[in-house]
Amino acid sequence: MHDRTMTKYLAADNFLLPNGTFFAELVAFLLMLFVFWKFVVPPLSESLRERQEMVRKLVENSEEANRRLTAAQQRYEQALAEARIEAARIREAARQDGQRIREELRAQALEEVARIQERGEMQLAAQRERVVRELRHEMGDLALQLAEKLIGYELAVDEHKRVLVERFLADLDQLPASPRAVDRPTTPT
Repeated sequence: MHDRTMTKYLAADNFLLPNGTFFAELVAFLLMLFVFWKFVVPPLSESLRERQEMVRKLVENSEEANRRLTAAQQRYEQALAEARIEAARIREAARQDGQRIREELRAQALEEVARIQERGEMQLAAQRERVVRELRHEMGDLALQLAEKLIGYELAVDEHKRVLVERFLADLDQLPASPRAVDRPTTPT
């Protein structure tokens, strides 16, 4: 008896041996597992599935955004290259326009110089003619005065004076140029 009571006592103290409490706990655990599996797992699974779907959409959106960013970057680089080409073309056109304008201004300046030079030459020619006329007149008057002094009397008729002065000037034109006038270099005006 002692063995039996001892075995009972040992069996009651041994938690590894199944008894009624174990079966009650097992049923309670299985019941909780069933309730958990029936009522808790489906909403959690659904929530997990929704999150996975959301993550998948975020990844797809991110990939689409990356594709768009890459396309936009390529368009930007292409536009930048085109802008550089256009800027180079504009600079070249501006340089050519500047060269053309410079040449036009130079041509205008040369025309203006030629016109001023021509006007100056015309003025010089007119002044020379005026001076020659004045000198001829003065030389004629001086020649008459000299002739009157040499002859000793005054030539009274103006017509005679004029004819005499013209003949004297014609004789002067017939004379060869003086050596100094021939040796003198002519300067362009």
